[in-house]
Order: sequence, then C-alpha cells, then structure tokens
Amino acid sequence: MLEQLFQFAQQYWPLLTGGAVAIAVMMLLRMYSEPARLPYEPRKSLVTRSELRFYKSLRKAVLDDWEIFAMVRIADLLKVTANTAKRRTWLNKILSKHIDFVLCDPNTLEVVVAIELDDVSHDRPERIERDKFVNLAFDSAEIPLLRIPVETSYKAREIRSLIEDALEL
Repeated sequence: MLEQLFQFAQQYWPLLTGGAVAIAVMMLLRMYSEPARLPYEPRKSLVTRSELRFYKSLRKAVLDDWEIFAMVRIADLLKVTANTAKRRTWLNKILSKHIDFVLCDPNTLEVVVAIELDDVSHDRPERIERDKFVNLAFDSAEIPLLRIPVETSYKAREIRSLIEDALEL
C-alpha cells in the first residue's frame, strides 16, 4: 500500500505540488483579505436596565439645566497634563474606563458633573481600586464626581439635590 502511494506521488508530483501551492495561496489570501462582514453586532442598549431606570429619573431631575450624556470614556473627559513624565502610562489608565453619566452646560457642553452608579460589583477588590483611582483622577481635574448607589427606584428631587450639593449651588 505504501509502495503504491509512493508510485502515485512520483507519477503525479506536479499535480500534487500545484494543488498544495493553490491551497497555500488560498489560505494566505483568506488570512490577509478583509472579510465581507466585520465581526461586529449592535449592542442591545447603551446602558443597563439599572442605568436606564436612573437615567429616566435623572432626566426629570435636570430639567433643561444640563445636557445628559451616557457611557462617556474618561479619556474624553480628562487629559493628561502636558509634559507629564510617563504620559502614555497615565493616558492608558483612563483609555478603557468610562463614566455612567455626565452632565454638561447646555450652551458650551463643558463638563459640570460626572455620575457613577455603584452596584454590587463595586464591592469587589479590583473595582474598589479602580474606583479609588477614578475618584482621584476627577478630584485632580476638579470635576465633581457623584457616586450614587443603584436602587430599584429613584426620586428626581433627591437626585437634583445631590447634583446641587456637588455643584455647591
């Protein structure tokens, strides 16, 4: 059997070599060509159910005084001070983190206050460390950061009061 296979390979080596080359070329083309569709699909919602519940109360609380933005990257809110040593390291620390909600001045879109909803995940050790860092970052940038525990319901009046306290109004 092995001898027959060897004779077949000797007789048809150009065809076998050509086939192997064709398969290798097809594999390389497949690896390096753009797929017809990229591997993305839509998220169901920008926010979680808990965040949506809070957002609805937040809308009532802010009236037309501030614009609300959800799920904002911290790197879009803060920048690393020019000429900082290890600048890229400090930037990397904020690139993949986000804030749940940001209130901005409706005329200038200047950030007025950031809001984080704290659920049970904020009790995990790594999340506690992350939260400490975020608190220090916002404090350094002199942007108020409100931390509000996740609740089953919210009162717009209470949210408004928390915002005004943070802004010292």
